[in-house]
Amino acid sequence: MGRMTYVVFPAFALCGCVATTGNYRALAERYPARSPDCSIEIFKDVTPDRPFTAISHLNVHLEKTFFIPSDFASAVGELKRQGCLSGADGIVNIQERHSSYLETRIYNLSATGIRFDRETAPDVDRAK
Repeated sequence: MGRMTYVVFPAFALCGCVATTGNYRALAERYPARSPDCSIEIFKDVTPDRPFTAISHLNVHLEKTFFIPSDFASAVGELKRQGCLSGADGIVNIQERHSSYLETRIYNLSATGIRFDRETAPDVDRAK
């Protein structure tokens, strides 16, 4: 039993904990949700070159223990999912925040979901 404790306890300690949460809030009119795995455009450092309307505020929050950092690549999947659920065609105004508490690393993304004006919207398969 004593030897088993020396193996099991460190194994549990190294496993750590990971939590990912995401949500969206409509800014005005609610739009129908798209499939959670829909095609959505990300405009991280640029503004779309066609007219659009901001429709939702998106948020993704990640927490990882044991000093494991998070980054944009680890959160973008949930950000896209929230954008699709809000009915957005694209995501703009992405803001990243990093913080920590003891051994927990916290990463937060906030962004704006947009819908392109229907006259200029690309041919997007809404049923996908």
